[in-house]
Amino acid sequence: MKKKTIIIVATLVVLLGTMVITLASNKKVIDDRKKVTTSEANIAVTVASTEMKEINGNLELVGTAQASKEVDIASDGSGKITQVSFKMGDFVSKGKVLAKIDDTYKRLAYENAKLNYNKCKEDLTRYEALRKGDAVSDTQLRDTRLAYDNANIQLENAKKQWDDTKITAPFSGYITYQKTEIGSFVNAGTVIAGIADISELKVVLDVSESNAYLLHQGQQISVTTDIHPNADYKGKISNISPKASTSHTYPIEVLIANTGKDKLKAGTYVNVSVNMGKSGKALMIPRDAIVSSVKDPSVYVVTSNIAKLVKITTGRSFNSNLEVVAGLTQGDKVVTNGQINLTEGSKVSVIN
Repeated sequence: MKKKTIIIVATLVVLLGTMVITLASNKKVIDDRKKVTTSEANIAVTVASTEMKEINGNLELVGTAQASKEVDIASDGSGKITQVSFKMGDFVSKGKVLAKIDDTYKRLAYENAKLNYNKCKEDLTRYEALRKGDAVSDTQLRDTRLAYDNANIQLENAKKQWDDTKITAPFSGYITYQKTEIGSFVNAGTVIAGIADISELKVVLDVSESNAYLLHQGQQISVTTDIHPNADYKGKISNISPKASTSHTYPIEVLIANTGKDKLKAGTYVNVSVNMGKSGKALMIPRDAIVSSVKDPSVYVVTSNIAKLVKITTGRSFNSNLEVVAGLTQGDKVVTNGQINLTEGSKVSVIN
């Protein structure tokens, strides 16, 4: 009996020891899982090397050619449209009647005003002759002249209202859209169509401060397009804004003659080249590397996977590239993507 008791006790002790060891092991695993591993991960960036590049002395810009004149054509009168004599894409001359409004009452009002005008005119002629013979008084002549002047005003007003029933083209150009049909009702100010004059196109471009001071009004430019790669369009700078935009660039307006055989449509992308009179080599970086503003530019330079913020001085602008005058040397690696996550001394991983 005592022997059985000893065996049972021993078994319980072994089981209890096993349970204690198992619980201790599980607690260690749980505690290990709760531990927070702290490590500083490198920030992924793309970089580009500064390069000495040949420049041809031309300022190359890309813009969109727009019509030199473009307006919405609106009705001056109100009523039902009785005639439409245009469609989208038509070329129309200045003054062409594009649509007519029902003019019945306006025409009758004009004819009535004309009859009254003619009567007052005859009365004035007769009273002027009678006054010479002292047959009427100065007061009678004055009243007759006043009635004539008033009739003349009424006639002009009636003619204007009748003319307003005709909607005409304000200048020669192409109809860009149509917004009316026969039977529709319009009020004064209702837009019925759009018209654009593309005999001359304009392009508004943004240039850097340094380039804005080198350009001048009337300067000749060369324009090319991918649509007509062999055509060379001539133009000139028509205006340079005296005020910079919020991004500290200066808008310039370029006019392009569009009367040759390879006519362009409004909205076409064009390449504008301006001869700046300088050529040679220049240290260049992508414009995307700038992290502040073009006025006070800085870039992140990567050395041994560490990002360092460097202030630079920029020169001329060449499309997506900028000339660097000071602050960088050839071969420096500047960050072009991922700068938003960087601070001075950040560890980086170059992914390109």
